[in-house]
Amino acid sequence: MSKALLIIDMQKFVEERINQGINYYPLNAISNMELVLQRFRANNDVVLHVRHRTEQPDSSLHPSSPLYPAIDAFRERANEPVFFKNTSSAFASTHLKAWLDSHFISEVFVIGAVAGFCVHSTVREGSDLGVKMTVLKDAVLSFDIPALKKEARNIHAVTLALLETDFATVRSVRNSENISG
Repeated sequence: MSKALLIIDMQKFVEERINQGINYYPLNAISNMELVLQRFRANNDVVLHVRHRTEQPDSSLHPSSPLYPAIDAFRERANEPVFFKNTSSAFASTHLKAWLDSHFISEVFVIGAVAGFCVHSTVREGSDLGVKMTVLKDAVLSFDIPALKKEARNIHAVTLALLETDFATVRSVRNSENISG
């Protein structure tokens, strides 16, 4: 079984939210993402990137926005494909599934942002399409939703519980020494 790492939406808008003081969980998610990415690259495993892109010029997800580019630590290398999506799921508006099939990838490890939104949508649709999805729970990020008085920790727990119920294997980075290689 071939596997790939899928990095979802690790763009500068994520850093901006953190810099604005919006609480996030888990606090070690970004360092865990960096560790997982290093492991996959060190073993020459497949690394895929997904970026959220809109055509609305005033959006932080428009290519002209300073918040659109990948966070430096998650910039793609020459041999790492980037899929640009305009929906919450990386499968709905890209050719990701066809790419996985053509490269005989049957398991996808997921890291990135934001757990309750694009990570959730991508994992559910990938599972529905027959892809074995594995979410590294301490390498996906959740933010507080202040307007609804919802805390990142609770959003994270509920999101991952729902995914683990039917759509994905959920593991932690520290208990996943053999995820790559």
